Amino acid sequence: MTTSMMLEADGVDHTVLCHLPSDAVKFAAGDRVYPERLLVTGEPKGLANNRNFALDMMEEGEWALFLVDDLQQCYELDTYGEETREALPITFENQNEYRRKFQKKISTAELLARAEEAIPMLEEMGCALLGWAGFENPIFRKKKWGYNILADGRAWLVKKTHLRFDGNAQLIDDLCWTAKNIQEFGIVAVDRWILPKCKRYTAGGYGGLDERMEQKLREAAYLVTTYPDLIQFKPKKGWPDNSHVALRLGLNKKRKPV
Repeated sequence: MTTSMMLEADGVDHTVLCHLPSDAVKFAAGDRVYPERLLVTGEPKGLANNRNFALDMMEEGEWALFLVDDLQQCYELDTYGEETREALPITFENQNEYRRKFQKKISTAELLARAEEAIPMLEEMGCALLGWAGFENPIFRKKKWGYNILADGRAWLVKKTHLRFDGNAQLIDDLCWTAKNIQEFGIVAVDRWILPKCKRYTAGGYGGLDERMEQKLREAAYLVTTYPDLIQFKPKKGWPDNSHVALRLGLNKKRKPV
């Protein structure tokens, strides 16, 4: 757990949700979270359950920054606040130059400020979910804004609406939440010029990838069945068949933002 330490260092007020009193004791003993930051939800195990608890803490129409617990560092394009071009001239030849340009470190306080800056645009579009880049490859980050693509669950700006997280998708909750928002509001926004980087598939919590695979297969089948027009199985090297799912292509063309 590193996120709370980063927020604390940056002076960002925050709450850390955990399921059981025994979890709170362990987290406090690990000196990664101040005890006064911890809130025991009493919810059953599962990320979606605690995310719903967080929504219930909010006022209708309120925005909140949701972060996973193992954030490492946030980065943005070094000319983020000055860039006016619709698309950066990134090519295979100059991609390493842009890889460096995307490595400007920003604090969690600055991430929060960027999120707040985007709210008026999101409100105008009727969008209730903002995500950020989920990968470092600059080739796929030419345009700042992407629409109706995966909002990676490591960091979200979420508006409280009537929607709630689906307890049948605990491991792939970001794909499910993205699809649910597209289905309901027709739009999800992703700012590709910011990257919140975190550790993935670490031991503890849900465990490593091998530990999660049985549940992953079950949830993948559920999502394809529940959102057949939005989600499909997608082969992934080294993964069993039908264990990986993704949004269908072309969803960004179904509704253009305002």
